Amino acid sequence: MENFTKTAQTKTKANLETWSSKINIREFYVNYGSPCWIVSKDQLTKNVKDFALFTKNNGNILFPVKTNPSLAVLEVLAKLGVGTDCANREEIDLALFAGIPYERIAYNCPVQEVCISANLLKRGAIVVMDDPAAIHQLQDRLKVKPFPGKLWLRINPGVDIRYKNTNDNQELMSHAATSSKFGIPSEDLPELVKTLNMPVSGLHVHVGTQMDNLTSFRNSMAAMHKLAYDLRNTGHPVEHLNLGGGLGIPFMENDDFPSLDHWVEEMQALKEKDFKYYVEPGHALVGNAVALLTRVETIKQSRGKRWVLIDVGTDQLAKVTLLRWPHRILNAYNQPVATGGNDAIAGPLCFAGDTLLDKVNADGIEVNHPLLITHAGAYTFSLSNRFNGRTGPAWVVIDENGDEKRMNKEGRYDNPFLNNYFWDLRQENPPLETISKEKIEDLSSIYLRKWAEEDQYEYLNMTRTGERTYEFDVMTNSRVSFISMPFAIRIFGDAAIVGLLHMMKSDKKEFPIWGRKLIMDCFGQVKTGVPVRIRISFSNPVKELNGTNTIIARYETDCWDCSGNLLIKF
Repeated sequence: MENFTKTAQTKTKANLETWSSKINIREFYVNYGSPCWIVSKDQLTKNVKDFALFTKNNGNILFPVKTNPSLAVLEVLAKLGVGTDCANREEIDLALFAGIPYERIAYNCPVQEVCISANLLKRGAIVVMDDPAAIHQLQDRLKVKPFPGKLWLRINPGVDIRYKNTNDNQELMSHAATSSKFGIPSEDLPELVKTLNMPVSGLHVHVGTQMDNLTSFRNSMAAMHKLAYDLRNTGHPVEHLNLGGGLGIPFMENDDFPSLDHWVEEMQALKEKDFKYYVEPGHALVGNAVALLTRVETIKQSRGKRWVLIDVGTDQLAKVTLLRWPHRILNAYNQPVATGGNDAIAGPLCFAGDTLLDKVNADGIEVNHPLLITHAGAYTFSLSNRFNGRTGPAWVVIDENGDEKRMNKEGRYDNPFLNNYFWDLRQENPPLETISKEKIEDLSSIYLRKWAEEDQYEYLNMTRTGERTYEFDVMTNSRVSFISMPFAIRIFGDAAIVGLLHMMKSDKKEFPIWGRKLIMDCFGQVKTGVPVRIRISFSNPVKELNGTNTIIARYETDCWDCSGNLLIKF
């Protein structure tokens, strides 16, 4: 059983994390190259435990997927029992495949799909709404039928919510300001709930991003308590209060934010025994648990200023450059890059604003030196882009034993191979040419047309290497010297079926299993006639409303000569 008792004296000011100064940056660079995201499971676990002192339950911590949608992060949080706050079906799917069950998923966004809201309530999830029109559409759709999920209303409390230290970005982040688009105005709530026959079991408020003023949280908590009691008097069983997220973290040594310990102590004192409390931390949960390893590409001299140009910039760190939120950068020897000079560290992009840290002293920094950008876990990867054709970094997770687990670069929705664009458009005019059957046969592959049916494979060995991972040794035989894509689909598809059935403890294949989506990359040729080792790993299965299940199988050969994903239904 988790121990949520606090004994240490509370520090009121947040400090920069220390885990990144203890890793060997040069060794990481040699082993994994750059750019590379590094996740500290220990720091992430500590942050979860600290928030759980307030919520009393890891499942009442709802991590906003928009903060960092990396599966490397989501799987760690799933195993810690944390929930998620999701804004659309894609984020819900990420959470489910990472292993987070419906009852720990909250659906919350300004424009909701009512059908998704209804289905989630039927599955036991949380739905947070603030649009009266959508709320009434949901009520019509549910037809007064009871549901196991929780319906919460997001409110705009109309109380004093402000930052202590002002800056130019706060109008972008003040989500609970009286002029904000978010939340039902508290004065409109009594009339709205009179029209509802659905039970409202919770209230939600979110003060804003990078909040440095605890008074804003105190005022929000007091407003929610009052509104909750008012709603109870109208017959709604309000017992869940979600204080949202928003607690800021320092990025540089002189940044001034309340510590997480201090926030917990203050909020704990305001709790009332009649309620269960939830939070949605973003920066304060993952911000200091992720760092970005980078490399110095070149150093340019310009009118007495040294420009240290590295291999990442606004493509991964738009928050840093566009919002002018500089982050601490460690040099190759784990020391903070000295400030107070006339030099700058900048990215590689064709963009004048691509500056990560200005007014530094670049003494001791050399070309090919690794650097580490710390506190980079929130609103970085999720805001990454493909400007100048840049691709995403790999991921490495450092576990509680100090062991390192590498994950390949994550695919993105904007990969040209994955979009639905029909190249060269569709021709509406008469065809330019009709090709004869004889010409088609002259141009076609005799292997695909005739010889492929002779391709054979045999399993030599199968090993379970983890809870959801397998290795197979396979012997192949073909008229051609390499495994073709059609042949590879057969091999990987069958191996995925075998692994899935074994994972489900089935004695033999007795029910249909079929593929719904395939991604395959044959980067190099895999030879036939010799044993081939392939690896299969599975996501967590997701049960659909129609009774079917969906699971993702990742497959790859040694050296990733052939790899990809299968979306499997069963």
